[in-house]
Amino acid sequence: MSNSTILASSLVILSSLTIGVASGLISFYVGSESLKSVNTPPENPTQKINEQEKEVQDNKKFSIIPEQKILVKVYDYVHKQQEASKVKQSQSNSNPR
Repeated sequence: MSNSTILASSLVILSSLTIGVASGLISFYVGSESLKSVNTPPENPTQKINEQEKEVQDNKKFSIIPEQKILVKVYDYVHKQQEASKVKQSQSNSNPR
């Protein structure tokens, strides 16, 4: 390799590093300036959520739901959906576009 190739490669690498560092510093400065007016809240926002969860937990106690109740609800829901789809289908068949 000749001296000119080494010099050109070194110049390209050095300029790339310089440009990268410069853009990083500029971005950091601009970001810092834009966030100067932003303040952190004086209280912990998650504390409110934790307090609400405790209130809900105090009001509701765990109880086991009988399987039969769940099955009846699911059956009723599925049956209603099937009936609704039959009604929709019959309406679309009686009203051709």
